[in-house]
Amino acid sequence: MLALEARGVPLAVGSINPPPDHFRHPRLAQRKAPVFYPPPGKALESIRRAAEADGSWAPLAALVAQHDAAYGEDFKAATRARNALYFGNVFRQIGVSHVHVHFANRATHTALFMNKMGIPFSFTAHAQDFMVDLGSDELLREMAREAQFVAGVSDFSCGLLREKCPDSAGKIVRVYNGLDPAAFISADAGAGGEVLKIVSVGRLIEFKGFHHLINACGELKRRGISFELSIVGEGPWSERLQSLALEQDVGREVIFTGVLGGDAVGQLLAASNVFALGAVVDSKGASDILPTVIAEAMAAGLPVVATRLAGIPEMVEHGQSGLLCEPGNEAALADALARLAGEPDTRAAFAREGRRLAGERFALEVTAGQLLGAFPGNVGEPARWPGLVYLASGWGERGPRSADPELIAAAAQDGVLPMVLGLHEDFRVSCPVAPSGLQFVPDKLVLDAAWRADAKRAGEAKGLTDDLEHARIAVYLVEFLQRLGARRLHAARSDVIDIAWLVARLMDIEASCCMEEGGSANRELPVMEGLDLSIRKTRHKFGPFRFRIKPDPISPAAATAFIRSLNTAG
Repeated sequence: MLALEARGVPLAVGSINPPPDHFRHPRLAQRKAPVFYPPPGKALESIRRAAEADGSWAPLAALVAQHDAAYGEDFKAATRARNALYFGNVFRQIGVSHVHVHFANRATHTALFMNKMGIPFSFTAHAQDFMVDLGSDELLREMAREAQFVAGVSDFSCGLLREKCPDSAGKIVRVYNGLDPAAFISADAGAGGEVLKIVSVGRLIEFKGFHHLINACGELKRRGISFELSIVGEGPWSERLQSLALEQDVGREVIFTGVLGGDAVGQLLAASNVFALGAVVDSKGASDILPTVIAEAMAAGLPVVATRLAGIPEMVEHGQSGLLCEPGNEAALADALARLAGEPDTRAAFAREGRRLAGERFALEVTAGQLLGAFPGNVGEPARWPGLVYLASGWGERGPRSADPELIAAAAQDGVLPMVLGLHEDFRVSCPVAPSGLQFVPDKLVLDAAWRADAKRAGEAKGLTDDLEHARIAVYLVEFLQRLGARRLHAARSDVIDIAWLVARLMDIEASCCMEEGGSANRELPVMEGLDLSIRKTRHKFGPFRFRIKPDPISPAAATAFIRSLNTAG
């Protein structure tokens, strides 16, 4: 994604689910793309009813019926269709011309419905996603048939895809997962004393094969070979693996670091002599296909000891950049590690060849070019980011007033991105139908991630208000609006004025607001321009506010004129 942005491709990210936790990879700070999340289920259903009323739901409903009959209700076609309706409306509003999905799973199923809305798609398939997680070869064939192209992350994956989707074989292309070799500190694999420093990285689950690696390390100790194994990651097998290390009498030699940030992982790779991964096929038939961490270890200048599984032989050339053994063969793993422990010159030679191969096969400039070449020619066209974002606290009775639907509808028609303020767990839609194109403030995990990622701005926000929830929302909005390139934030009523004021204090953006009858604000707001919705009935004054009078009740024409005046002013 970062490499595509570096080539001038404007991107937007649609995330069907929030992240599982607040952790962010440090490189995410480099992205320019705004991230869009779906609204709460009640809002999705309200948007669906609006589409049903105007007829745009009909083709999606027909596809839902087809998929329920063909694949069963467990595939949740109606949920996929509602998500597709939401994202499709937002994407069309901001000028997205193509959707690419990076797994052959629920998100690609959703893109299949967006295709019915006239937004073409493609997807990257790994192996576990379409071999196990998707759960239907027929659905895979339909997705491949409707996609403009399908990218496999390895020759192994492409071979599996062509076997399952023979009619789409001609549109399946290989695109390795890419990395930036220059971002890695080069290790001195041949250096070190008597202790062989081994590192392994991955989620602590069965198919990563850490249990086989720990058993192999037990054999190393029995042979009298000094070593230290650092295992980076967390997962459901954590306690089991730690117990196994004690059983093998390597509790001191095997270090479980937990999850580390990208910089810390890079430093650990640079301080090691060997990278090892004992990947296997698990009891459910799932496995690693092309572990990105192996390419990262090669880029860091480490020889690799791994298993001859799936696409791993496409990464590691046995006897040239590392040593491969059969999956589950713990004695062979121990033999390979023992050999490298006693041959520092071999480690150094393998490391040099691995670093060369990483730059040749997996460098982002190579893989991003391959992916970009598969896209249609119009994906590089500029996006239509809205200059004005309209911030409201809810929809219907929780919105600014009964005229709010006309105002937001006028905003959407005039290129404004309406954003409704309501967290997932407490948001209610009290109006029968909501318009398309609304963007919702995401759940608290996303807000927390933005808060933790920008400690400086979080500190500034806490210094401006005692309302921590408002501060967190404001810090998230600053990041979102900066990536969107918005020029103005408009607060729809008094209960979001404080948030808009905070945003205006934290970033370079113009802010304006509306005030309902009886509304109030917590402070004087000299940085904002006010609009009195209640004509002359506002009961609270706002210091040096400049009020403009809006007709009541508002007409669609008046709403459009007001929105255009804000756009012009912004």
